[in-house]
Amino acid sequence: MKPSLHTVVWACLIVSVAEPVRAQPDALEAPAATATTTAESSTAGDEYFEKHIRPILSQKCYSCHSSRANKREGGLVLDSRAGWRAGGDRGAALAPGMPDESLLIQAIRYTDENLQMPPDEPLAPGVIRDFERWVRMGAPDTRLEAIDHEAGMNVPSDPVAGRAHWAFRPLHRPPLPQVQAAGWPKTASDTFVLARLEADDLRPAPDADRRTLLRRTYFLLIGLPPNAQQVAAFLRDNREDAFERLVDQLLDSSHFGERWGRHWLDLARYADSNGLDENFLFREAWRYRNWVIDAFNADLPFDAFLLQQLAGDLLPYESIEQRDRQRTAAGFLVIGPKVLLGNNPQERVMDVADEQLDTIGKAILGQTLGCARCHDHKFDPIPTADYYALAGIMTSTHVMQQRYMLGQQRVMERLVGLGPDGNTANAAYEKYWRESKTLQARAKQGQAALDLLENGKEEELGAFAKKQAEAVAEASLDVDRPREERIAMQQKHLATLVAAATPPSIPPRAMIPSDVEQPGDEAIRLAGQFNRPGKKVPRGFLRVVSDAPAEIPKTQSGRQELAHWLTDVEHGAGSLAARVLANRVWHHLMGRGIVRTVDNLGRTGEAPSHPELLDALASRLIESDWSVKALIREIVLSRSFAMSSRHDEQAHAVDPENRLLWRAHRRRLGPEAFRDAMLAAAGTLDPKPLDSTVSYLGDQATAVGANKNRRRTDFPCRSVYLPVIRNDLPEVFDVFDFADPHATTGLRPETIVATQGLFVLNDTSVMDAARATARTLLETSCLDETGATQPASVRVERMFERILHTRPTNDEREALLTFIRQTEDRLTAEGAEEPTVQAWTVACHALFASSRFQILD
Repeated sequence: MKPSLHTVVWACLIVSVAEPVRAQPDALEAPAATATTTAESSTAGDEYFEKHIRPILSQKCYSCHSSRANKREGGLVLDSRAGWRAGGDRGAALAPGMPDESLLIQAIRYTDENLQMPPDEPLAPGVIRDFERWVRMGAPDTRLEAIDHEAGMNVPSDPVAGRAHWAFRPLHRPPLPQVQAAGWPKTASDTFVLARLEADDLRPAPDADRRTLLRRTYFLLIGLPPNAQQVAAFLRDNREDAFERLVDQLLDSSHFGERWGRHWLDLARYADSNGLDENFLFREAWRYRNWVIDAFNADLPFDAFLLQQLAGDLLPYESIEQRDRQRTAAGFLVIGPKVLLGNNPQERVMDVADEQLDTIGKAILGQTLGCARCHDHKFDPIPTADYYALAGIMTSTHVMQQRYMLGQQRVMERLVGLGPDGNTANAAYEKYWRESKTLQARAKQGQAALDLLENGKEEELGAFAKKQAEAVAEASLDVDRPREERIAMQQKHLATLVAAATPPSIPPRAMIPSDVEQPGDEAIRLAGQFNRPGKKVPRGFLRVVSDAPAEIPKTQSGRQELAHWLTDVEHGAGSLAARVLANRVWHHLMGRGIVRTVDNLGRTGEAPSHPELLDALASRLIESDWSVKALIREIVLSRSFAMSSRHDEQAHAVDPENRLLWRAHRRRLGPEAFRDAMLAAAGTLDPKPLDSTVSYLGDQATAVGANKNRRRTDFPCRSVYLPVIRNDLPEVFDVFDFADPHATTGLRPETIVATQGLFVLNDTSVMDAARATARTLLETSCLDETGATQPASVRVERMFERILHTRPTNDEREALLTFIRQTEDRLTAEGAEEPTVQAWTVACHALFASSRFQILD
């Protein structure tokens, strides 16, 4: 018998009432979260328009509906925002947010014979869906309100003029500013933060208490909570460097890579399946995932980290193990989603290159490179020529190959064998699948020949052998041999045929790219259309960073040169890449980036709140030989990191979004930390690393059609190892704002919606964790050291320490004890099974549902 829903809700209310009362702005920082999300979503909307909508309008609509062409058929112009807002003879063309009410959408759907646009032929279904999504997003439009052909315009894509933008300027370590409260800073970062606060007559919040700081540090560094023994040990440690020792211990933990590797996997759009039109399983993607985790644990310098991911298959090596590690890292280029059906092979090549450039641009450079595919970038200094200079590097790289899947030859992700015999084993595996139908048919024919022989049908066997000679043992046709010997010879031959038709074991393989046989430069595609090549552009890099020509050997793709350029501070994009990475590290540790639009440091992104601090952190990163752990350590040991989240009315009035960092940001645990913390409290978390968690799936990753096999989420492992199937994420990921595995995600969404509360109250995994926690408490907290039974109040203490890592107040203790006693009495009266376990289960469930568990203070 399960406790009723209203019982659990009532228990949650008890815990909520007992929680400390806080000022409203301190709740979950909804205003700041909203501001950040709005800025990011606005940028995403502009990018969506530039990538999916503007090119189609230009190709299909402007010839009849634009001021440029001086044509206004039906009174409608579509080359400006004002045009579609004003509409034509029938009224406004769009109703933002309501595609079904929009005339433009009705026209392109061809559902009304009197309203069909374009008039010559309908748009492709995928394009129509793009427009519907655009309108649903609110019809973001980056264009001017109206076209003024007389006024003239500057050229935002000019790479020389673009160097004035703050993100593209050379990096210089700024001097420390003067501050009044000179005793407050512990690190250089603190000095920059304090100077900015003092400029607005603000002061930093007090330090967080040791329990709060301990819980914050554990979750942010390793993604797990401290257990009761770890809390007690830290509270007992009175040495001056106790916190420093703790930070070093966590940085050395193998769990560090599981937490920080997941941050990079968000950027790398990691998934265990292809998604999109053919959601095939990426059976070997886990090798790249585990390489990322290992790289963060080893503190692989960021420049080497990028080099191996972009060109690991091209690097020299001293051992087979090193070769395989480097090759596996290059899976970064292979794991993106790809449209596999219904497109021209050349179009597919360009689409894959675009997806790779979009990922590299956002993840490493904080730039929206994809917006320059169809035209010069409308906001940032990236001309189309620079886009295709980079695209030539990607189109000179193989990431797909012909493979046999679902019994058919398909274009799929490129796989290469690992180990000393990897290439041979991989070739044998592919050879089998090419010939599998023939081999299986031959085995059936061999069985048919044996049946004829055993049944004495000699004449039929002879005729059969003439048609299917390879299925029949030659000796079995020799009538001068004894019949038993001939049967034995055919049985032996049949065994050989069956063995040949049996699928070999899958060799260890990884998703690995390679250079094409003849690398070459790419032509600019007019309006981004793959079949409209224009002038060829030499392979190279972004000119806004450097005018120096790229020196790429003709026989190579240029991936090695690109990787080196990305972190070259003197002649490449090193300053920009360092700013992007330093900003990401600050974002993950402090709750908000210095630039809140962490994936966009261009003109449409936000300006940095502390530009000197950002440059100081980026400089420190480079000086440490690109050590991510060193940068994390410096920030975590700062006074700024250790601030409490205490509310201050004066500061809130001046800086309601806490951009100046006058207190710590409160934030909700991500889905991985939320799930892992529940399993840790329940004692059911298996902390060991895992390899594949999708090996049981077939070639089709999702349960569609005849395939009923679906991904599992019942593994007791860390959440970073759970299957990430595009279009079918684990429920806890889907509900609690996991990264979109189709695209680079440096800033996950931040939502507070009813489905999250319903999940916590009703999902089986949460209930199971609560039940396991209750059993553990009842089994381990009943007796003291002398064997005497302890009071229930001690069990409540243990429950709080186990789940919330703190102690209950007297009011909280009494409220929960009363609730538990009343629930147990009621369940006993109802004849329920294990009423004591059920009552404590509901109490544990209530703590899991509380904000004190789900929110990091």
